[in-house]
Amino acid sequence: MKRKRKYGTILLIMSSILFLAYSVNESYYRGLEEVAGVESEIGRVCDYHFDMIVDNSNSTFWDAVFQSARERAEEDNALLEMKGVDKDSQYDKIDYMNMCIAAQSDGIILENNGEEGLDQKINEAVQNGIPVVTVMGDASYSQRQSYVGVSDYQLGAAYAEQVSSYMRPGTQNILILTKKNMDDQNQGQIVTLINNGAQANSEGAADMIVSVQNFLPAGPFDAEEAIRDIFQQEEGPPDMLVCMDEETTECARQAVIDYNQAGKVLIIGYYTSESIVDAVSKGVISSTCSIDTEQMGEYSVQALMDYIRDGRTSSYFNVDLHFVDEEEAKVLERKMRNEKDPVE
Repeated sequence: MKRKRKYGTILLIMSSILFLAYSVNESYYRGLEEVAGVESEIGRVCDYHFDMIVDNSNSTFWDAVFQSARERAEEDNALLEMKGVDKDSQYDKIDYMNMCIAAQSDGIILENNGEEGLDQKINEAVQNGIPVVTVMGDASYSQRQSYVGVSDYQLGAAYAEQVSSYMRPGTQNILILTKKNMDDQNQGQIVTLINNGAQANSEGAADMIVSVQNFLPAGPFDAEEAIRDIFQQEEGPPDMLVCMDEETTECARQAVIDYNQAGKVLIIGYYTSESIVDAVSKGVISSTCSIDTEQMGEYSVQALMDYIRDGRTSSYFNVDLHFVDEEEAKVLERKMRNEKDPVE
């Protein structure tokens, strides 16, 4: 009796395992078979399935880019999905690239910061017939189809102009906070231009120090802690922080407030989220770089569709940028408030 019960239990366990394995495999292969006819969130069957892979899926910057790209994708009967690294994610961008290649995505929009191994994954995707468009950071030595963003020279020159205009007597220590690989030759151009801008308007040019702190491998909370450490170092914080992305700007903004350094440590920021615009309007941040997220989203999908339909696309789509100062931030803040709570 016991032996029969034991065999019955074993058979039940084995049946459960086989059923689970079958369900997983069936789901996986069904997903691969339906790539050419993906059903959108509104129930419409789409012709294409695109993926957007970014560092931080919780970023307001990337959310704005995604919303614009998704609207453009719908016009082309395509479904766009966001895959991003956040504090709860067990995957990095290499993992997401592997998933998209395995699922035979029709196109990938990839935030490229120069992470090791991404060029090879881009090439692997292209060799599997999947076009790749890089955004905000180019992968010029890879087989990517197009780059959408701002040229390193354009970005470096714009930041250099801001740094130069906000130099004041005694400004000698400037720290660039970035999540890009500044060891790359093109990215190094940004540092050189910022350094030249600082030197041009410095009273003590010989003593000027422009350095870089890279948060490329760090997550949002790692960056926040590292920037707090900058304010707690024995020699004190630098005279100016130059932030090259939304995440480091938010961390720097919070740090100058927490350590009572607002107005003492100058911040040149990035992006125009509500909190960043508020900080600029109050003088906590001197100015912030505004990237046209609508253009970035539209151009990214356009590049994929051009390649799918015509077999070619422009290698570079330039996105507009400008810097928002205190006066413009006040106007922008009122506009945001009215859009959020429109007067009837």
